[in-house]
Amino acid sequence: MKLKLLRTVLALILILAAASVGAETSVWVVKSPTTTVYLAGSCHVLRASDHPLPSEFFSAYSDSRKIILEASIGDMEKPEYLEKLMSAAIYSDGSTLKQHLSSQAYSKVEAFCRERNYPIEQYQSFRPWMLAMTLTMSEMAKIGAESNSGVDYFFNDKAQKDRKVVGSLETMDQQIGFLTLMDRFMSNEQIAETIEELRQINTKGPEIFNAWKNGDETKIEALNLNELKNYPKLYQALILDRNKKWINDIEGYLGSSVNTMVIVGVAHLVGNNSVIDLLRKRGYKVVKLQK
Repeated sequence: MKLKLLRTVLALILILAAASVGAETSVWVVKSPTTTVYLAGSCHVLRASDHPLPSEFFSAYSDSRKIILEASIGDMEKPEYLEKLMSAAIYSDGSTLKQHLSSQAYSKVEAFCRERNYPIEQYQSFRPWMLAMTLTMSEMAKIGAESNSGVDYFFNDKAQKDRKVVGSLETMDQQIGFLTLMDRFMSNEQIAETIEELRQINTKGPEIFNAWKNGDETKIEALNLNELKNYPKLYQALILDRNKKWINDIEGYLGSSVNTMVIVGVAHLVGNNSVIDLLRKRGYKVVKLQK
């Protein structure tokens, strides 16, 4: 149970799901004189009905010897990371969720949990971000969406079986650090907004999945990034700063002689100052992978 919780929470650290630029695919390609790098936009949670994945993902995978994920899924299996995660996720001073939320925000949470038959009493030690992610994953599961069906898990498992080199852009310690950051910025307003969004999951969830599959930039910005931009410090730390860091790593892959597939949440690949935009600003030609 704890292992499943670890997987599902870390799968949603930043962007639950997303779509990509244009209306063709969520896979881009950039070339150097020595190699090819594919940038594959991940939807971190998917339904079984969303498989098989679009053919462009398999084309990129087949042409790559190295597969790079946001974080090592293998590390998620390690007990020490579960311990760190739970330490970051719960209050250790004896205080409760109810004490840390406003009465208005807590009332919304309580009413929602009662309606959905979720055990709010068991959530009292959770920090607000942990509560939000737990409720989100529970609601996503009701429409059949699971992290184990997401793009990241799919290609991690496939690469392991095919004995390809698998790496990551970030460590699990860095990812847990982002959760701590979220805790500082998770407001009563955000908790209330999360509850309202979860009430619309039956319609919003399929919209997200369809936008990802169709590569709809406008849709993804409307569904995810535009809302996150309302919290500038969080947007800077969780999206913009990471994009800038990843660019250096990607340039390193472009300097090698090994074709590489980089899989990140596709919200990082759309709009101004996205990974794609930053690469183009550095002079690289980045195009959609043709079907």
